[in-house]
Formats: sequence, structure tokens, C-alpha cells
Amino acid sequence: MYARVSTEEQAERGYSLEDQVERCTARARQLGAVEVEVFKDVESGSVLARPGLSAARELMAKGGVDLFVCYDPDRLARNLSHQLLLTEEIESRGIRLEFVNFEWRNTPEGKLFYSLRGAIAEYEREKIKERSARGKLRKLREAGLAHDPRIYGYRFDPETDTLFVVPQEAEVVRWIYTWYADEGLGYSAILARLMSQGIPPPRGKTWHRSTVSRILRHTAYIGYTYFHRYDCEGVRNSRHLPPAMRVKRKERPREEWVAVPVPPIVDPELFQRAQ
Repeated sequence: MYARVSTEEQAERGYSLEDQVERCTARARQLGAVEVEVFKDVESGSVLARPGLSAARELMAKGGVDLFVCYDPDRLARNLSHQLLLTEEIESRGIRLEFVNFEWRNTPEGKLFYSLRGAIAEYEREKIKERSARGKLRKLREAGLAHDPRIYGYRFDPETDTLFVVPQEAEVVRWIYTWYADEGLGYSAILARLMSQGIPPPRGKTWHRSTVSRILRHTAYIGYTYFHRYDCEGVRNSRHLPPAMRVKRKERPREEWVAVPVPPIVDPELFQRAQ
């Protein structure tokens, strides 16, 4: 049996892997299953490269599997073409396919209804996704931040959707700019000075060159930060693929970027010297 939720579904809708496992196992036992192998994923259903699903497919390819149980077709896949591919793969191996929340029939009429149901569900999901993206973009243009950008020196206030300055971290940001632009320290020397003074890093246990580089280039410190700069469609969902096949984020045309004002930390003239 196979169960799946995405991180968002768990957080927003309370979808439960445990509930799916319980219901699918009960259906499998009801249909006479003696041994039940459970496969699970906390992943988006829009991609096929999911660890749990891949392991289930490998087991079915080896033979000896009589029954495949899933709670609902959209737990198997969120994409209609993927649903049909997986269904064909399961059926072609002589394995019985069963859903707890849908009656699958391997007949022309059953396949037609299955395809129609999947197509309508996919259309509805794409419309929701489109409306959500438009809403976030409108919020950026009209009201400011749509989420926490996680910039060192600031904290995000979810009640007002704004950033406020953290004085201690802001002072560190100004030191980094001064050390780099006025004292001529390189990244390694800046890292050594930060660590020798016991200054806590933004995240993790130590400071990194990439963190210092990002601080020295971020326009937030002179009063504005850009959103909608990168197209990250498919990036997260491809992380289980081989490196050469992973989707990389793409920079959008500059006219599509949205500049959002934030409280400045660094003097513009010092910022320009650092650049």
C-alpha cells in the first residue's frame, strides 16, 4: 500500500499519513491480504521521483505482489498523465489496483471516468495555484511582504507583514561593511574576526563565506528588497532526481521584479564602496 501527503497538506489541511495507512491496511486485509508492505512519502504528488513510490515500483517490478492499495487517485499522483502511467504499470504486472476513496474499474467506461475525474481535479488545482500566485503578487505590490524573507539583521512581523530591525544584528552588518570597504578585509579575515568575537551566525554553528558575500550584496540594507525575482517552479520537487536532471531556479526579467521597501541599516555611500 502507498500513502502520501505533502508538507503543505499536513500543515494546512491536517492530512494524515497514519489515517491513510490505517484505512488502506484495513482495505487490504478485507480483500484477503496476508502480508502488507507499507510505502509512504511526504512529498508533492506532482512528480514521480518520490522515494517511497520509487521503492514500491521497484518491489512490484521484482514480482510477487498481488495487490496495490492507495487511499485516493490524487494520493498516487496529482498529475493525470502520471496517474495513467502508474495505473498502466501496475495493471500490466497483473497486480490488482484498489482505492479506498474511489472505485477503480478496468473497463473502457471505468478508465474514461478515471481520466475525467483526474483531468477535472488537475484543472481545479492549477486554477487554485494560479489564483494563489496572483494573490501573493498583488499583496507584494499593494501591501508589502507576502512571507518572511529571512534576512540577517531583520525579523518578520506576521501581524503587519513587515520587517523590523534587530539592533544587535544590524550593528554586525555595519561592521562587516566597514571591515570590507574601509579596512580592506577579505572574506576569510572577516570570518575569522566574527568568530573570534563570538558573534552568533544567522543559522547553524559557524559563519560561512557565502553568508558574508550575501550580506555585502543585499539591497535590503539600503532600504529595499526584491521579490518575484526568481522562477522556482519545480525546484523543490526535483531534489530527489540525479543532479543533472534537477530543475534550477531561473531569474525573471528585471521588469517583473517587485521592489519592497524595508528599514535601511547601512549608509548608501558605504554600500556603494563595498560594491
